[in-house]
Amino acid sequence: MQRLALQVLLVLAVPMAALPQEPEPITAFGHGGFFGPDGKQVPVTMAFVTKAQAYYKAKLVNALPATKKKAFAAYEKGVLSAITPAGQDKLILEHQSIEWLIENTADQQLKLQSGGRLRALRQAMNWKLPDQATLGEAEKRESYTPSPQVRERLASPQLKLMNLKLNSGAVKVFAATTNSGQAYIDECTAAGVPIPPTINVMDPMGITGWRSEGFIPTISQFITGTPAELRSYKSSAPEGMCFALPRYTDASKTTVELDGVICTGKQSSKVCFWDNQRAGTTFPFPAGTQIPIGVPATPGGLYQAGGKEIEFNSTAGVCTDCHAGENPYVIHPKVNLATSGPAVLWESLSQAPRNLPTMPVNRYDPLVGGSWPQNQSSQAASTISAPLSCPDCHFKGFAGRFPHLSNQIPGYCTVVLGQAINGPKATMPPGSPGSEATAALAFKNAWCNAPPTSTSEDTGDPHLTTINNVHYDFQAAGEFTALRNTDFDFELQTRQSPVLTSFTPGANAYTGLASCVSLNTAAAVRVGKRRVTFQTSGGFEKQGRFQLRVDGKVINASGGFDLGGGNKITNASPGGEADFQLADGTRIAITPVFWASQGYWFLQVEVLNTPAQEGILGPILSATDWLPHAPDGTSFGLRPIPLLDRYVALNQKLANAWRVKPATSLFDYDPGTSTADFTDVNWPPEPGKGCMTTTVRGPRPPVVKEPRPDLAKRACSAIKDKATFDNCIFDVTIMGDISVAKAHQATAKMKAAAATK
Repeated sequence: MQRLALQVLLVLAVPMAALPQEPEPITAFGHGGFFGPDGKQVPVTMAFVTKAQAYYKAKLVNALPATKKKAFAAYEKGVLSAITPAGQDKLILEHQSIEWLIENTADQQLKLQSGGRLRALRQAMNWKLPDQATLGEAEKRESYTPSPQVRERLASPQLKLMNLKLNSGAVKVFAATTNSGQAYIDECTAAGVPIPPTINVMDPMGITGWRSEGFIPTISQFITGTPAELRSYKSSAPEGMCFALPRYTDASKTTVELDGVICTGKQSSKVCFWDNQRAGTTFPFPAGTQIPIGVPATPGGLYQAGGKEIEFNSTAGVCTDCHAGENPYVIHPKVNLATSGPAVLWESLSQAPRNLPTMPVNRYDPLVGGSWPQNQSSQAASTISAPLSCPDCHFKGFAGRFPHLSNQIPGYCTVVLGQAINGPKATMPPGSPGSEATAALAFKNAWCNAPPTSTSEDTGDPHLTTINNVHYDFQAAGEFTALRNTDFDFELQTRQSPVLTSFTPGANAYTGLASCVSLNTAAAVRVGKRRVTFQTSGGFEKQGRFQLRVDGKVINASGGFDLGGGNKITNASPGGEADFQLADGTRIAITPVFWASQGYWFLQVEVLNTPAQEGILGPILSATDWLPHAPDGTSFGLRPIPLLDRYVALNQKLANAWRVKPATSLFDYDPGTSTADFTDVNWPPEPGKGCMTTTVRGPRPPVVKEPRPDLAKRACSAIKDKATFDNCIFDVTIMGDISVAKAHQATAKMKAAAATK
């Protein structure tokens, strides 16, 4: 009864929910560039800054309680009293008022999301804003100095600029750093990451200092407007490298406005980020000036900040919003870095004679602040399938896997991926850029518009809910991969056992199939090098209470059990619920339920907040799919019209694709038994062939002779969640046991609690 519940180095910012009446003006920002909801770069004009300030100011004011609104009105009055600013002066004073709003906003998420954008706008106002919309490399940029009247007002004690005290609040932290300065240098060194040489200490070999690799052509940049030079540094101990991207203010190349640095350890796959800023504020410097890393050479001097110190910066944005996936360097392999003469493609830097270790051994792990995306996982291979040619290059060891796409990395989704597959700067697929735009955009939009966390369920009587909340019945008998995250080295397997009935239960709304049914009777989890099973005791032929085993040994985890690597079992007791909390955010709750009239134990399996994408609980997102994809990414296509074809696709093709093999099983077996003893490849039988015969050897399956819809209606009436209510009605009707309804009520409460977090 189981229903299966890239092109250039750049840095961008985390998104914020748009106002209902209009789209958010800044979806992402980085390296001095701002991007709208369409992923295109927006020229920073007077009109744009005015519009953006008004948008974010309205959001911040609306979030204030009434008493704070009165205080803000008084502060704003003080900012403008006896002064009538105009033009850019007016925008600068408007930002002063906005700083008060950021400081006094209790909503930490709103504070995090708005603060960076607004401070980036203020940084842009250090240059004279044009009236006309233009993009491109300027011959010369003119700095802007506010009028004496405005400078005096900003310096007045009454309007002392408040520090933007941002913190991560409820933002989920995954291996985040809390270090800056020398402590961050020490942390990066201990993690096997090279420390970059002092900025502008040059070496033609790129070993004792920086080597210039040339300039990225403007036509190849996603962020345009400033000359961008690529510099490299190669380290042998630890093995790794750094790239720097100094961006000059204009074509004269006399002043560096931004200089982001990314260093990666090849063997450790750890990555550290550095930027030319102090305490969140970017500083320009004359070209050729030597800027030390992490700490100033003299007290009060300039330095490249890193770690926690650059988390809430004014210009660079959120680095890992764009620098995501297998490789931290988002540069297209075919970019020509040579300003003249023979081409020097970026991909050649990792080849002889340079042999730069541009690709770490594993998907890179950033050492960044807790509010930044932590790059926990890659996009599951099963979601990247025909007709796209992406899998031909985007796999581990070559171009690298995509990051786990979601609405939490809009910079990568809109600016990098969006432009790479469509538009005038398209680069994908190589050889025919833009030729797969329709299918590629559908793939991008399906995943980039989805939340990063989803709920998947396998509620006992196998009613499965996929991680994107599609409910369907999968009643096969055997052991299956329910969910898998190869990047995190995690897998969940479930054992489904037949229930014999003298009748055929009603059709499932999603599949349209009336089917014999099965129950979850065992579960197994692999995380890292540990294997955990939840199976009944009593031997092969009998069924006792459930036992929790780790690596084959029975344990008592009532006080919790550490699985290593930030993974643990919590709230477990002998024969009771086992609750797993994994380091990638996944929660697994396995609850035993006793079917009293049959003397039979089965399991409810709930998976919450998981980035895993593969298995029978995998997502169904495409309009051309009706089932999760196969392990190799193959689609099972549209739902067939003939019922027999649906039966074959669901219970044979999908079932066999994810069926556990002896070599891949995580379960414990009695001597002389294997996964084959729990498998019936012909269950459920074809429609019309009855539900009273199975080839599964043991233990004895339950036998039900009469449905109980009357009991189901009474027992399930209190459940409000529709999917859980439908599952409850189905299960109690067949099983005739009120304890099943109680288990579904517990499921509903768990889902409701998870939804509020």
